Amino acid sequence: MKWFSQSKPWRFSIKCISGDDIAMGCRVRLARNLSEHVFPDRASARQRTAVLNKIMRVVQREEDEYARFLLDDFSEEERLLVYESRLISKELAERTNGAGIIISKDTAVAAMVNEEDHLRIQGFAPRMDIASAWHKAAAFEAKLDRKLQYAWTPRWGYLTACPSNLGTGMRVSVMFHLIGLRMTGDLEAAIRGLERMRLLVRGIYGEGSESSGQIFQISNMDTLGMDEAAILLRIQRICEALVRQERNARARILSDSPVVVEDILTRALCLLQRVLLMPSGEAMELLSALRFGASVGLVTNLTIEQIDQLMLTIQPAHLQRELKQTLSPEQRDEFRAVLLNTKMNQVVLRKVAR
Repeated sequence: MKWFSQSKPWRFSIKCISGDDIAMGCRVRLARNLSEHVFPDRASARQRTAVLNKIMRVVQREEDEYARFLLDDFSEEERLLVYESRLISKELAERTNGAGIIISKDTAVAAMVNEEDHLRIQGFAPRMDIASAWHKAAAFEAKLDRKLQYAWTPRWGYLTACPSNLGTGMRVSVMFHLIGLRMTGDLEAAIRGLERMRLLVRGIYGEGSESSGQIFQISNMDTLGMDEAAILLRIQRICEALVRQERNARARILSDSPVVVEDILTRALCLLQRVLLMPSGEAMELLSALRFGASVGLVTNLTIEQIDQLMLTIQPAHLQRELKQTLSPEQRDEFRAVLLNTKMNQVVLRKVAR
């Protein structure tokens, strides 16, 4: 029975949710499971498909606002494209039989079906607007709640596949560009401080990923014993303190080591304008440097929003979509360099005021 949307997800004009110079965007994720159904990792393909069908039939009533996709219909490149856009996890991208995704037309809400839990509903917002991200996720969760019976108990709250998500089932994540703390040598101490406060510090794609371009994802570790409002408020306060730390670090490095800053920016721009082969990891580091430069007014003719979009465009699947062809890794490095050479052609650096 083909009731899934036939349009491909990139027809929704997927773009990164660009934030400010430090807080790049946020997400609130709600984990939910259907009562009387086995968790996905313990379920058979037939059982996962039954859950998928049940959820998708409910969402069908909201077809004007949400599109539904069956991941088994996606090619490997299509799965990678949605993963790079941070709409699904690596685990769901690799799932076969009974995996699906629901995406709002503005891509501000994306729900993974049959990842670790039956439902992982995500709301996205720019900067540190976690209240907005929460409202988006909660509004969609409430729509499904009217037709689905979630697994919940008075003692434990929402039941989840992983005990760390018991209770509210809510994970609040904020993406930060922490290049200032890296440049001053204070990053490791800042990360240890966050971990002591029981926060998770991960790479750009969350669990299992490494930092790229000095971009880190900060999220709460605890969901049991606190209500949603308390979690949101705590994360907001800690993230505001982290922004102040990063801003102070940037001011300090500009004041104490202006020549070092100029050298880093000059080297980054020269490579981006002239290099012939550019791996994605190196490109992220160089764009990260220019993002810092743009934030402090030393890079002209290139905005933070444009850099954020470039960081997405240079990823393998997005690059192939840009060129409308499948490329080998070596070809991707070559075309990535050509793309960046062109985009950086008009960029100019200013001197640090002394």
